[in-house]
Parts: sequence; structure tokens; C-alpha cells
Amino acid sequence: STPIKSSAASDVYKRQGKKRMRVYKDEEMRWSMLRYDSRTFTAQQAKMLKGDVTRKEIPEKYIYIDDGCFRADGRMREVILPPNCKIIGREAFFQCQIRKEVVLPKTMKEIKRRAFSENHSLRAVHFPASLKTLGPKAYRDCTNLLRAVFAKDSECREIQEGAFDSCSKLKRLVLPDHVEVIGSKAFFRCKELKKVIFPDTLKVIEAEAFRFTGLEELNLPEGLVELGDSAFFKCNNLKHVVIPESVDVIERWVFHGCNRLESVEIRHDPEYVGPWIVNKSCTIRCYKGSKMDAYCDEYELKREYIGAESVVNE
Repeated sequence: STPIKSSAASDVYKRQGKKRMRVYKDEEMRWSMLRYDSRTFTAQQAKMLKGDVTRKEIPEKYIYIDDGCFRADGRMREVILPPNCKIIGREAFFQCQIRKEVVLPKTMKEIKRRAFSENHSLRAVHFPASLKTLGPKAYRDCTNLLRAVFAKDSECREIQEGAFDSCSKLKRLVLPDHVEVIGSKAFFRCKELKKVIFPDTLKVIEAEAFRFTGLEELNLPEGLVELGDSAFFKCNNLKHVVIPESVDVIERWVFHGCNRLESVEIRHDPEYVGPWIVNKSCTIRCYKGSKMDAYCDEYELKREYIGAESVVNE
């Protein structure tokens, strides 16, 4: 197949990805110092909390929750965060069994990697507009999570890798208004997720972001630049998809395994299209003589010429 040709737009977002990585490293360095701040609530202090073992109330004077603070506290059913809390550390509430929704204060800036992962009783989360960073796998495997809602005018620009991976009962999702990147496996195996409204700011959907979801329709925004490897692999409820003309890169297997997918319409010539983006049962709708027309020849796919009535099957 034709080798990858980087478009100017996709190159821009690769550079931005490197910039995000530098910012991430700077933030982690800052966090390593903040962990020793007197306003950071630590695992040692968590053990000293008195009162009901199922209900933890963190004193108001703290604004940071340290890494692993309540890690694997299976007795916890509810937590009250300080009113000015800004950062929740890595695995702070990992494998707890929180049942009541955790009210995130309007000062919240960051929820770090795996902070609430594997809370199997958690049912809802509402993110305040102040939240800038939702870390990788932050809510991974919260198997009873039904709702994840970002506030209007949210400052969050990226849903990071695996943030809601395996939240198999997630039904209602409201993305940040200005999100630009949906990371790899962000909603992998969210089988009950049937509808997502994508904001116009979205530029990149990374590998396997919506693999094995229950999506029934897909309205991709104009302005989207890149669809990653297997981004919608085995989304078996999809029937028709239109690819915006802004998309420059369509990686391999994007819609492969979508057994009920009848057609994918591509009205332009993307810079790069990877192998087997659809099953052989799917029809590619394109213009005669286009790159996608030649692509159908290469992979022996059915195609329907836009403006024509018949389906060509060579």
C-alpha cells in the first residue's frame, strides 16, 4: 500500500503532541515538589482520620490529595473533598468502592493517572469547568459508571489515554466544549455508549478511542484532521458514516469489524489511507477517478460513485 504522507495539518498536531509531552513532564516535576507541600493530604494522614470508616471527609485546609492516598480502601463508600481542592494524585482512590458521587469543587485543576480507576460502584461524575487535565486511565474500569459530564466552557482540551476504558455501562457522555484530542482507548469497550456529540474543535481521534462501543451514529465534525488506527473497530451498530473533507489521515482498520456498516462516504482525497479501513461487505462512496476509487481497486472493495446510481464491485 501507499506509504504515509504527512500532511501539513497532521504535522502541526504531531508537534503539538510533543509540546503536550513537554508540558506533562514539567507538570510532573512540579507535582513531585507539591507532594511535600504542607497543604498536601497524604496516605499517612488518611490512616489517621477518625470517625466512620465508610465516609472520609478531608479537612478543609488541604488543596492537594497525594498519590495513593486512599489506595485500595475497600471500606470507603463516600469521600468529601476539601472545598478548594486543586489536584487529585495518581491512584488516590484506586480500587476504592465509592458509591456516592464525588463532588469535584470548582477549583479542581487536575485528576491524575488512575485516580478513580476500578471504583466498581461509582455511577456518575460531573467535571467542573476549571478542570484542565484528566489523566490517563483516570476512570478506567469503573464498570457501573453511567454518566460522565464535562461542564459548559470546560478548560479540558484532551481526553487522555484510557480515561474511561472499560466503563462498560457508560450511557451519557458530554465532552468538553473545546476538546481537541481524544486519546487512545479513551472509551474502549464502552458498550452502552450509543451517541456522542463531537465539538467543532476536535482535531484528532487516536487509536482504538471508541473500539467496541455501542455507537449507533457518527457525526464527525468538519475540522477533524486524523482518525487513528482502529478508532471505531467493531462498532457493530454503525450503518452509515461520512468522513469530513478536513480529514487528512485515516489509519488502518478505522471501521474494520463494523459488521453492520453499509457505507462510508469519502468525498475528497486524504493524504493517507491505511489498509482495510472497512470490511469487504461495506461500500465506499467516492468520486470516480479519485484516490479512494484507486483504493477500492487495491483492496477489492465495493464502491458507489457519488452522483451515480449503481454500485461498482470489481
